Amino acid sequence: MKSNSYLYGEDVEVPLIPQEVIDERLELLKVHLAKLLNHSYHIRDGNRVNKILSAIDFWESINKKEL
Repeated sequence: MKSNSYLYGEDVEVPLIPQEVIDERLELLKVHLAKLLNHSYHIRDGNRVNKILSAIDFWESINKKEL
């Protein structure tokens, strides 16, 4: 993901997303992932699993400060 300054410009204070919103989204994603992983590897929707894992990664890093 591009840095905030790259996307929004220099010296712009981008508001954080409330942690409770992030936590709720992560919980929903993880519950859905667990349901999908409960199916056999041979019939599991691997594409969907990968997209959910990417979404989890995104939401876990959304408020991290750029270096």
